[in-house]
Amino acid sequence: MDILAAANLVAGGQARVSALLASLTASGRLPHALLFAGPEGAGKELAAVRLAAMLQCDDAGACGSCPACRKVASLEHPDLHLVYAVPSGEADAGAAAVIESRREDFLAAGEFGNRARSVGIDAIRKTAGGISRRPFEGRRAVAVVFEAHLATAEAQNAMLRILEEPPPSAAIVLVTERADRLLPTIVSRCREIRFEALPEETVAAYLAAFHSVERGEARRLGAQADGNLRRAVKLLDERFLEQRRDAFSLLRLVLEGPARRIPVEAETVARSYTREETIEILDEMIAV
Repeated sequence: MDILAAANLVAGGQARVSALLASLTASGRLPHALLFAGPEGAGKELAAVRLAAMLQCDDAGACGSCPACRKVASLEHPDLHLVYAVPSGEADAGAAAVIESRREDFLAAGEFGNRARSVGIDAIRKTAGGISRRPFEGRRAVAVVFEAHLATAEAQNAMLRILEEPPPSAAIVLVTERADRLLPTIVSRCREIRFEALPEETVAAYLAAFHSVERGEARRLGAQADGNLRRAVKLLDERFLEQRRDAFSLLRLVLEGPARRIPVEAETVARSYTREETIEILDEMIAV
């Protein structure tokens, strides 16, 4: 997957954010710490990678063709430090598995099934060491913490220490849908960049360009996805469609009865899906 091409496409659906980041980068006024906050699937993760490319690009514009951009697009630039939530005790191997998966499909998820994940203190300490040195090739070292709200208490405290005295040549981006789960002192030390749900046409264009979905079908799925890229991609997955059907069946049973069948049907669903899939079913019921 051409990650930077995807990021540039999605940037068109976040015109306000894209213009702001371009202005801050071009003027040299980009803060040392940024908080990318907003709904799931709004393109925050792609925007973080695009910002890294803008900071390293030979033309300072995420051109996608220069050596620096190509390294960022393949998630291999030595000044790009990526932090992912992984199961406990798997900081290095887990992160490597996630990055390899993201190279294939940047919006992929579920590498660890229903196992609990977190951003641990070891990952934050390793990243702190990486960005404390002068950049190897680019103008700035860039650290991106995905799903920052999954950071443990210890990891958040370590993160706070970095933000209190950020390395002068580093840019730190925290990406989250749940900024309320971060320490208030972390949030206060970041420049918050707020993302909104993407336009339907941007979601449709993404599906057509990167999942080979026919234009008409892409527009239909774009309308169903409610501005959420991740949801749009899930709508291509037969397993997710099964979950949706079960969610609608449960909701119909709740609304129309008979009530005695609800516990039986709910238990059947719980046995058929993982914990994360069951949560998605509940989310589908709420979204209807």
